[in-house]
Amino acid sequence: MDTTAIASGARRPALRPALRPALLLAALGLLTACGSQPASSASSPPSPAFPRPDRLASSFPGGHEQYGGSPSPRPSPTASACPASGLRVHAEEAEAAMGLRVLGVRLVNCGEDSRTVRGRPGVRVLDGDGEPLEVEILHTVSEIALVDGLDDAPAPVPLDPGESAVARLVWRNTVTDATVPATDGSAVEIDPLGDREPQTVPAHLDLGNTDRLAVSPWAPVPR
Repeated sequence: MDTTAIASGARRPALRPALRPALLLAALGLLTACGSQPASSASSPPSPAFPRPDRLASSFPGGHEQYGGSPSPRPSPTASACPASGLRVHAEEAEAAMGLRVLGVRLVNCGEDSRTVRGRPGVRVLDGDGEPLEVEILHTVSEIALVDGLDDAPAPVPLDPGESAVARLVWRNTVTDATVPATDGSAVEIDPLGDREPQTVPAHLDLGNTDRLAVSPWAPVPR
């Protein structure tokens, strides 16, 4: 019997288990050394500084509304100091149904004296550059649509300080000719008393290509 072969065959299986722990320990040592090594400020590039979400939103068109933040307060041009006339105008939210549009224009007595308004306000529709558009102003709302109360005869509306009157602008978003560009107003110029002291308020008037706008008389707003 070859005792050398037996001896060498007995030693080979014993070597493999002994090598594996040594290799694992060496690998663990390398990993530990890598994980515990402190980062060097000289060799590591600086982290990019991102703005806070509120600042990020305000840097884009649309601001907070477009990017999910809280809306920023936007002062209205007509919600500032009371004009010298003591009457302040602002546009309400338009109502729409089946192509018919009704926009309320509210007149507030922001002064200290009682006032009386009569008739209809003077109205001009302006484009995005503030230039007047060629729009036919109608004083009979029924030429556009039958709306209860909007064709009542004009009557004096007394306004104590803090009280309001409202007039309605009525139009249809109708396209009767596809070859004619539609008319879109970006603001309305309101002359409350017809005395050439107009106030401009932002409002979207999608007039289609009818180019007609009806204006109702001033009416008191219920307290």
